[in-house]
Amino acid sequence: MADWIVVADASKAVVYLQDKLEGVFEEVMDLAHPEARLKASDLVSDAQTIPSKSDPCHTENQRFARDIIAKIRHALDTNEIRGFYLSAPPQFLGLLRDAMDDHLRKALYKDIDKNLSGSSHREVVAAFA
Repeated sequence: MADWIVVADASKAVVYLQDKLEGVFEEVMDLAHPEARLKASDLVSDAQTIPSKSDPCHTENQRFARDIIAKIRHALDTNEIRGFYLSAPPQFLGLLRDAMDDHLRKALYKDIDKNLSGSSHREVVAAFA
């Protein structure tokens, strides 16, 4: 059974399938979150006139982190993967960790608080070696 390597930041995530026995390493999913590039004022509608204590950018980042974790959870629950590796910048990695339940924490082999977005396949594999 294969594993996933998930490389993410607040605006995108790339999921690689790695099967060491079969010698497979390929990109299987690419998730985009363009809202992460918007200004906070663009994320709040004009109808929202009541001041809010929450930062709209942070809320969007949390939403994307939960979406990524949901994809991982589905892959684990359907036995598509055995476990996963995770890399993200420190702040976003914290959001991803917060979205995990105990089942996912047990399936997480290793996480790295580093932005590997834009890195080559070789650099991604080397980071988790």
